Amino acid sequence: MSVPIFSFRGVRATVAILSTLSLLLGGLSVRVAAQGGEAGSRRTPIVEVVKRLSPAVVNISTDIYESRPANPFFGMPRDPMFDDFFNRFFGPPGERRHQRQSLGSGVLIDGNGHILTNHHVILRASEIHVTLVSGEEYTGELVGSDPGSDLAVVKIELKEAIEPAGLGTSSDLMIGETVIAIGNPFGLSHTVTTGVISALNRSIQSGDQVYKDFVQTDASINPGNSGGPLLNIQGAVIGINTAIYSEAQGIGFAIPADRARRVVDDLITFGEVQAAWFGLEVQGLDEKLAKYLGFEGTQGVLVTEVYPGSPAEKAGIEVQDILVEADGSELSSPEAFADLLRRMTVNDEIVLRVFRKGKYREESVKSVALPEAMAENYCQRSLGIRVGDLTNRAMIRSGIKGVEITEVTRGSQADQVGLRPGDVLLKINDRNIPDLQAFRKEFAKLRCRSHVTIQVLRGRFLYYVTLNLRPSRS
Repeated sequence: MSVPIFSFRGVRATVAILSTLSLLLGGLSVRVAAQGGEAGSRRTPIVEVVKRLSPAVVNISTDIYESRPANPFFGMPRDPMFDDFFNRFFGPPGERRHQRQSLGSGVLIDGNGHILTNHHVILRASEIHVTLVSGEEYTGELVGSDPGSDLAVVKIELKEAIEPAGLGTSSDLMIGETVIAIGNPFGLSHTVTTGVISALNRSIQSGDQVYKDFVQTDASINPGNSGGPLLNIQGAVIGINTAIYSEAQGIGFAIPADRARRVVDDLITFGEVQAAWFGLEVQGLDEKLAKYLGFEGTQGVLVTEVYPGSPAEKAGIEVQDILVEADGSELSSPEAFADLLRRMTVNDEIVLRVFRKGKYREESVKSVALPEAMAENYCQRSLGIRVGDLTNRAMIRSGIKGVEITEVTRGSQADQVGLRPGDVLLKINDRNIPDLQAFRKEFAKLRCRSHVTIQVLRGRFLYYVTLNLRPSRS
């Protein structure tokens, strides 16, 4: 009987193999665990916000149909030479051009399908198309738009619930805090960029309009980002991105959420931003006038008129009061006061610091909707014209819609450029003015603008006239 001989060498080999296998398996499990932990550590607040709120960011494109305008002289004595001129410049009757543009972004702000975007994104749109991150497309309905703030609201009928991105607050923003921009730059759907808030209360100019109180960020904002949200790392919308400043390189701008909220409320409720009115008029100060009133310096605006029954009168504001501050911000000039008015909406309340007869006092004033009659009054004072319903029967029969100039003040701007009673005002800043009510609404929006361009019809001739406005009325 043979007995197995114990081999120490074999045991050592077996132990070595088992040890190696254990190390290999152990290393594999460590790497798997490390990878899992690494993925967890990479899930930053930015990743969480983007994952949660990307579905609320939409792409907005528009159909723009352009056709030659109807001949405003149809029904009048025909002139073949003029008809040839009209067709040459406006195209033959029935010509219709179509262009589709992918213009920008929007953000779903509530569960009712309301989408906030920029006014310039949907400008001149005949049809609005809204595309979700899933690729599903909706036809959007324009609820309201405000060119003064460059904001618009579009509504879609959602087929399924999507978590909206709620408007946060912009009053406590900190320079240097992290922000996230989501949008569709250059048509690249749902692009995410990050950065920090670079500055607050920035002013930028686009065309003939100056936009105030913008949030500046170094998060990339390019054409197509317009209307998309600027988010903080908690997922609140603290601004609406805009790309209206074409010269920006490596910087972007956003409309603060607090300002957007006031505009959105009006757009959803009324379809437009109601013009706020305090019921007073102001002018600038010079050294002689300030000295006469016992006021040191010229940093303020002088109240020149207070309308009876107005909020200003009820608050105790008087003629020859000097308005120094509004809610802690200096009112250094009529332009600064006009900037304040641009940011105000109906029912906003401000505290004015007032200088009167050597003493300072504070008065709280709450704005109301501008009375329609005041728009006509402002037009007469600023431009020197009064208007009424169209009375020219030939024009009415031909389908022309507008308001007729009934009075021109001698020596006024209107008088100097040659406007006269009987001229028909067709457009204000390219917006059709079909009747007196439309004129009042449109002119009310111009109180804080520096000038206005109107289209005038006289006989068979069309004219465009640009006139200066006084932006100090409120």
